[in-house]
Amino acid sequence: MTGASSGIGAATALALATAGAEVILVARTPGPLTEMVELIRFRGGRAHALPADLTSHSDVEDFADQVLGEIGVPDIIVNNAGAGRFLFLDETDPEEAVQMMAAPYFAAFFVCRAFVTAMVARGSGNLLQINTPVATVPWPGAVGYASARYALRGLTESLRQDLRGTGVRVSSVTPAKVDTPYFESNPGAAERIPRIEKLLGTMTPEQVADVVVSAIRRDADDVHAPWRWAALHPIARAIPRPFHWLAWRTGTKHPSTVVGAV
Repeated sequence: MTGASSGIGAATALALATAGAEVILVARTPGPLTEMVELIRFRGGRAHALPADLTSHSDVEDFADQVLGEIGVPDIIVNNAGAGRFLFLDETDPEEAVQMMAAPYFAAFFVCRAFVTAMVARGSGNLLQINTPVATVPWPGAVGYASARYALRGLTESLRQDLRGTGVRVSSVTPAKVDTPYFESNPGAAERIPRIEKLLGTMTPEQVADVVVSAIRRDADDVHAPWRWAALHPIARAIPRPFHWLAWRTGTKHPSTVVGAV
């Protein structure tokens, strides 16, 4: 479970452990990981904390060698590591754009690559990505963040093509807005989410964790939550233009945008 130090990652690690899984928690910061492992073990679960910088392919290779050598080939990998602010292109420093692509996209790429050979050799496994609706309906003022999430969706769909017939499943869970520490760490981010998304509802990390566990149990390919977003998603994929317009109309406007333009 990557990005497991807080929010969706921590809640999902706990939910998987409660469901009987032996979980490996991965994130950059050791302290919160250790606390989560202690909580899981206190509740009778099995867990390990492995701090790593998943945006570094050498760190991921070292981490994967440790997992394969000491624990074994994972049954499920949940790629949840991610970062990034909601910014217009001209507000985005180029180095920050690179960092936003590094996590989630390259972090997920490196982790999948590190374990896929062993999973294919075994003939089973599940590579699951946590994504966001911006990978389907981009909104203004989040170009770097949205691009990285589009890349993550591309990884999921293309990797699924790569692995057809191998026994290794590639899946995703895409919740609408989730009440996580992200918004405390990024003041003003919530205000840049288009107002139309309020119709979808806000989820807690624990609710997302339950969706992830259910998706794994059902061998689902792509799951969207809550139910309003699940109902709208196929329409947004099939007829994207009205959804893109609504996201623009109810979203943050670039300072140079003419008021009332359509």
